[in-house]
Amino acid sequence: MTDREDEMGDDATGTAVRRPTPCGERRPRAARRAVALPGAGVFAIGTDMFVVAGLLGGIAHDLGVTVGSAGLAVTVFALTYATGAILLGPLVAAFPPHRVLVVSLAAFAVLNVPAALAPALPVLLAARLLGALAASAGVPAAAAAAAAAVPASHRGRALGTIVGCMSAATVLGAPAGVLLASTLSWRAAFALPAVLAAATVTGLLLTRDDPHPPVRPAGERPPSAGEAQRASTTGHRDGPRPRRPASPSRPSPRSRAPLRPRLFPTYRLFVRYRLSRPGQPYAPGRPLRPDRGDAPDGGDAPGPGGRGVAWTRFRPLASPAVAATLAVTFLLMTASYSMYTFLPLLLAGAAAPLGSGLFIAVFGLAGTAGTRWGGSAADRHGPRRVVGPAVAVSAAAFAALPHTTSTTAGAAVVVAGWGAAVWGFVPAQQHRLIGLGTAAPALLLALHSGAVHLGAAAGSLLGGLVVDGAGARWLWTLAVVCCGGAWAVHTVLARKENSS
Repeated sequence: MTDREDEMGDDATGTAVRRPTPCGERRPRAARRAVALPGAGVFAIGTDMFVVAGLLGGIAHDLGVTVGSAGLAVTVFALTYATGAILLGPLVAAFPPHRVLVVSLAAFAVLNVPAALAPALPVLLAARLLGALAASAGVPAAAAAAAAAVPASHRGRALGTIVGCMSAATVLGAPAGVLLASTLSWRAAFALPAVLAAATVTGLLLTRDDPHPPVRPAGERPPSAGEAQRASTTGHRDGPRPRRPASPSRPSPRSRAPLRPRLFPTYRLFVRYRLSRPGQPYAPGRPLRPDRGDAPDGGDAPGPGGRGVAWTRFRPLASPAVAATLAVTFLLMTASYSMYTFLPLLLAGAAAPLGSGLFIAVFGLAGTAGTRWGGSAADRHGPRRVVGPAVAVSAAAFAALPHTTSTTAGAAVVVAGWGAAVWGFVPAQQHRLIGLGTAAPALLLALHSGAVHLGAAAGSLLGGLVVDGAGARWLWTLAVVCCGGAWAVHTVLARKENSS
């Protein structure tokens, strides 16, 4: 097996994942640590992503802007994250996920420092923009690094751990940041994700070379002293490793040296994505990847111009079913984030004794339960029977929330129903997209993630305009109108699916 054949592309993350070596598996403790560290990095990013909603009042007061203008910190982060995940994916896929994760988390930690020390809103927005770019590369790399750290039979559990760390950020990280902001300052809440990311980078660097040997399969005897000495001198237990015959089609390393100067590491990316012939994979021994522009049988693949590297990810939008499904996601997320971003303003009376962090934690706990409900219900009854009720329950919660601001218990019940419905909606929509079969599942899920974050950006932006223009008490009208649009598109799509 060649070195290139030993690499495979992970469809779930779009990042190169190296297969586990056949000599054995990691020790269980080392494997858990190798998954826990990327999960800690995702937890830091999720904390930074969800904590801002509880800081807008302090940011607006300290920087001398309106609360709606302070909400641009959410808009800029979500919009940059959505576009960065699509555009940076093809570029960072050529590098090891561990290296991408270390670099992105280090940049994320450093960029949170100017966000915490920002003297004005433009500085804060610039730091949020750059931090979102680092986060958009770090989350897929964390999933790829966790998947590469375990055998293929445990890869689903590793990826589930990464997703669980993101949801845990809404339950633990964001409320902790809000509590820290109420005790010290909103600037301390931005410092918390930076400290978490820096600690994760330190752990990743210290465990770069795992000192634990692989677990020996059952029944295999330990090497003798002579075998161990030969292995230490030759690198092979039974003697010198047989030399691999040189391929006549490849030039010698000396002849390739002038083409690959060390000062230009982007040469490999250039060859990989720009010089591949149409209709052929970009590297020998690598399977075709339609989600990256490869096309079988000489189909429509990116030519020497390379425009299809990132833009091929938008090709499924030509399908009306895919576009309509993503429109439903966009509209519901716009409604949800228009309320979530300004939740402390909506529930100022109910949150007075305990703080808004309580409702953020309730939203996260209900969302964690909702994701399990949405996935299992979509498997049993079909995604269409989950999407409709989720949109309806969300609209009812948005309309009822302004009338429950006087009591903590009533507001918590409404927020819990809202969180369960919105988060349960997400796996049902993912199930629905994959069932359409119009493109590779990884590509469809990437587009769905983009729709979620674009909805977050639009919701925080439109919500800020409503807060500045009419007041927070009218946010529910924007959310209900968006839910109505989502329901209308969902109904038309369901009728077409029934008739086909």
